[in-house]
Amino acid sequence: MATSQVFPLFPTAVGVYNFGKDYHEVNKALVKDVFTEQEKDPEGHTRSNMGGWHGRMKMEERYDSFKTLRLQIEDCVNDYCIQTGHTDELVIERLWANINKKGDMNMGHHHGMSACTGVYYPINEIREDGKHFYEYSNSVTLSPGSWNGKDGGSLCLQDPAYGQNIQLKSKRSNNPSPYTLEFFHFYPVAGVLIVMPSYLIHHVTPFKEDKTRISISFVCKYGTD
Repeated sequence: MATSQVFPLFPTAVGVYNFGKDYHEVNKALVKDVFTEQEKDPEGHTRSNMGGWHGRMKMEERYDSFKTLRLQIEDCVNDYCIQTGHTDELVIERLWANINKKGDMNMGHHHGMSACTGVYYPINEIREDGKHFYEYSNSVTLSPGSWNGKDGGSLCLQDPAYGQNIQLKSKRSNNPSPYTLEFFHFYPVAGVLIVMPSYLIHHVTPFKEDKTRISISFVCKYGTD
């Protein structure tokens, strides 16, 4: 039998950074400031969002909590660059907030004009009765597929080589392979930051529950302030 090798060429690196309970007070301030911003601009903007609220850019220029978050994110994205063999010295170009409720979603999109992008979750969810849930976890990971099969509101990351397996049949298994998966997904966990290359197409599945979820998005560039 012939010898063989399979090389995992052109992998897509996605970083998951967990700030945990130590960031709780900052998270509470972030949530408060997001709702303050929504009160000032209730209409928001329409970008990838279908429903929901998309805030104005550069919230780090208006709120101390976002200034603090900006510094933390910059440390993480530059660590991501070092780990993946890229030049660091990235700075946040802009931060903005998103609020989604039942029926809201974000269409597939990318941030291809930036060097790096991602999303931060200051809170898991706010329930219909107004109760805030900050549920921190020591173990977070990206899960296979586009959602868990029952809950809406997952962040879904799409394979950039989406069409490569059209003719190759996937072997169904309890342990799916990154070679055959078309999507990975993540549900909000308070204090977790997702960092990804800006070309990676991502979307948020429609919300099915009577809950509110808040996310903070950003894009980075090379340069200095």
